[in-house]
Amino acid sequence: MRDNPAQAINLPNTISILRFFITFYFVYAVYQGRMRLALYLFIIQGISDLLDGFIARVMDWKTELGAYLDPIADKTMLVAAFVMLYIVDVIPLWLTALVLGRDIVIAGGFLVLRRYVSNVRPRPTIFGKITTALQIVTIVYVLWAWSTDGAAPRQYAAVFFIATTLATIISGTHYVIGGIKTLKKIRQ
Repeated sequence: MRDNPAQAINLPNTISILRFFITFYFVYAVYQGRMRLALYLFIIQGISDLLDGFIARVMDWKTELGAYLDPIADKTMLVAAFVMLYIVDVIPLWLTALVLGRDIVIAGGFLVLRRYVSNVRPRPTIFGKITTALQIVTIVYVLWAWSTDGAAPRQYAAVFFIATTLATIISGTHYVIGGIKTLKKIRQ
């Protein structure tokens, strides 16, 4: 899947780039304590993530640039959300550290694989997709709970934190095992 420069910046990739810009506004909204606005911005980001993937598949507009751009935009969105919501004391440090740690391990593993196999591409697994979905749902739920504009936050259950924790651990472990298996195949 080699990109023609004219085709590389297509609609799905433009939507992914737009998600980066929305992330900056999201961070500012959380910093300002405008949780309702942050909630709306995060929902827009989530919808844009679904939309760019759908358009790329249906229109057959998948590009090599998009294969990297989309997951980077997703990770930027989620990392910004977890970090900012930790900073304003909405999400606990342990969950933020777990989510970031998993992403660092996966990125590091990808770079190691890339060193040995030049044609390796980021490929999400079903566990990774479930984890991303749970992380997004957790962020939306927490933002909804805190989006009462100055009033006390709505009560929310820790069940979202637990589900996100389990999925993050399972998917991280799955990616590590897959990376180790790939390295063993390369060395044979």
